[in-house]
Amino acid sequence: MSMQKMPILLALGIAATSMTGCTDRIGMAEQAMTDIRNQPAQPIEPPPKAELVEDFVYSASSQRSPFLPPSLVNVEGPTTSIDGVRPDITRIKEPLEQYELSQLIFRGVVISPEGQRYALVQRPDGSVASVKVGNYLGLNDGRIVEITPTQINLIEIVPDSRAGFVEKPQSLVSPIS
Repeated sequence: MSMQKMPILLALGIAATSMTGCTDRIGMAEQAMTDIRNQPAQPIEPPPKAELVEDFVYSASSQRSPFLPPSLVNVEGPTTSIDGVRPDITRIKEPLEQYELSQLIFRGVVISPEGQRYALVQRPDGSVASVKVGNYLGLNDGRIVEITPTQINLIEIVPDSRAGFVEKPQSLVSPIS
């Protein structure tokens, strides 16, 4: 036998051996599938009976929202334009009213010697301003109603879907809380 035919015969022998292994595995898989198909079918459990649930009538829609802190509920006042909620266009805008609330960062609280609580608010340029209850911030006439150690609660006057305005509670929360 010449040396040139030796690698070809070796390759054919390996191919035949590997095909036999594949055929063996395929045959084993086919036999397992045949065994499974020949087994009797198992019964399926019936679905559970559906329970009838009584209708629920939500009767607390006229009460205070559980998602608002109690301090905001008392100052919220009228909430629809029918009650005359309008932004005061004659009021002189305060410096922090030129920024969106998302641009402002609540950095902490300082209490004066007289007991007045001031919140420290960082502007987008990095400078810090102090505000107190009654000051305004944000683009939507946001009047500060409460300052806590972790957030500033305010009431904004925003347009509603009926071409009027509504008061909406909003918070500026400390990023460290």
